[in-house]
Amino acid sequence: MHSLYAQPNLSEATTSKRFKGCYLLESVKVKITDTGWPIRVATIKDVQDQNSLELRLLGDDFLAINVFISDYIQLEAAVKRYRNGLVYYLAWYEPVTGFLMKPNTHGKDIVNQTDKKACLQILRQRILFFSSKTEQSLCFSILKNFSHDFSLYALQSLCQQLSNLNDNRLIVELVYQVEKQSDEIGYIGKLLDQLLNKQPYHILNSSV
Repeated sequence: MHSLYAQPNLSEATTSKRFKGCYLLESVKVKITDTGWPIRVATIKDVQDQNSLELRLLGDDFLAINVFISDYIQLEAAVKRYRNGLVYYLAWYEPVTGFLMKPNTHGKDIVNQTDKKACLQILRQRILFFSSKTEQSLCFSILKNFSHDFSLYALQSLCQQLSNLNDNRLIVELVYQVEKQSDEIGYIGKLLDQLLNKQPYHILNSSV
């Protein structure tokens, strides 16, 4: 196992283009950029000092990382040019516990459950940025009452498409997932009737 102390602290590490170490995963959040796109950001902290650093989580490779918040992870981070500046992104990580890296038959189910919880957390964080409290409440209700029936693949697809979905589009996609689990057409209609903008939408994941 990597030593917690045989590594540079973050104030030293950020002078490098790449660095490895074992750091505390302090938080994972969704932030909205100046252009309105949601991005996932992990904040890591030194073992010895109080320095912290934000790492971008690119793609869908790190959906399960949320489960290790407040725990130590071994990681590699690298610098990436972004617009007129530089940002650090997570290249890979490995939990100190290691159970996700070596799943057995039962472990595979644990991984799937962890991934699903991570996807739901990403969706909840995105919904918090809704401008309409009514539509926000609607989506939280959908996740609370129906998400246990949503497939992992459907949730991962939604998370991958978040940057392309405005509030209304995301609501329609969630209602579509409910529709696949329910025969109550009237109830589906009531959900859609709560949309402020009732324009036609193309369902992104119609084959999911």
